[in-house]
Amino acid sequence: MNTIRSITFLLTLTTTTSVFAREWSDKTGQYQVDADLIGYSDTTVVLKRKPDDLVAVPIEQLSDSDRKYLETQTKDTITGGGSGNQVWELKSGLKLPGRIVGFDKHGVTIQRRLGKVYVNNQRFDKMPGVYRAIIPKLVAHFTSEEIDGEKGLEDWARDQRGKPRTFECAGVMIELEDSNLYCVPFFLFTDETFAMLKPGWERWLAAKEDYDEKEQESFFLQAQTRAYEQQQMRLRQIQQLQLNLQAYDAGLFDLWEVTMYPQAGGYGRPLSVVVPATDSQQAAAVAHQQNPSYIIGPMRIVRRRN
Repeated sequence: MNTIRSITFLLTLTTTTSVFAREWSDKTGQYQVDADLIGYSDTTVVLKRKPDDLVAVPIEQLSDSDRKYLETQTKDTITGGGSGNQVWELKSGLKLPGRIVGFDKHGVTIQRRLGKVYVNNQRFDKMPGVYRAIIPKLVAHFTSEEIDGEKGLEDWARDQRGKPRTFECAGVMIELEDSNLYCVPFFLFTDETFAMLKPGWERWLAAKEDYDEKEQESFFLQAQTRAYEQQQMRLRQIQQLQLNLQAYDAGLFDLWEVTMYPQAGGYGRPLSVVVPATDSQQAAAVAHQQNPSYIIGPMRIVRRRN
């Protein structure tokens, strides 16, 4: 097998399957699409067509059978449920674990009072550690001053002599470890992540004071970020396999297709992942390391193509 064919083979194998893939149709019967069910609200269903193309469809436009199908599903099961944890890498390399829940645009006010720094009337030193790392970057961006971490923020706030400073945060609202919502500005995200967020943000801005439309955009964003996270996971798997491509071609290990299921009492969709390993025990260990919240199901060696 030559190198080009090998890479194509690996790319084809590294996919995530879904028990929610099915054919959907509108109530006229004239439009059908094969797609995965990503999530739904009271008015809209979000479907993912191949390859990774999201589409939002009003539920009222679906066929009777599709609407009945939705009634048998739970939103938590479809969307991944559980904590909904995601990890976002910022330009600085900082890893931001949290669930994106919508867009937002509001002022972030920083003030030092009675020897303590407050952010929007919340004590800075009581905020989650990851957000304490973000605030100095936000201040440095708007003031063009060098703010060296938390100590630098303390010194900067002291220099303001109690005067509040407000900076407009245009970005996404993220639910962090304390279950509170925090605004993370777009300029902190990588260019790739911002490119994914930008179209929805522009629609959110265009909605102006239309509450329902803004809520709809926030819902669609949640579905989009979940699909984006799954896509990034698949890309990481592809990159890992490609790193081992020469060893695979040399016959030093096999590729194993491992089916994985959510743990009992957990939420999520079954996965089908491909991992490099010399035997089934090693394949199970590698697959579980990549997806620790899942349990191992059936496994099989991927046949080599000559």
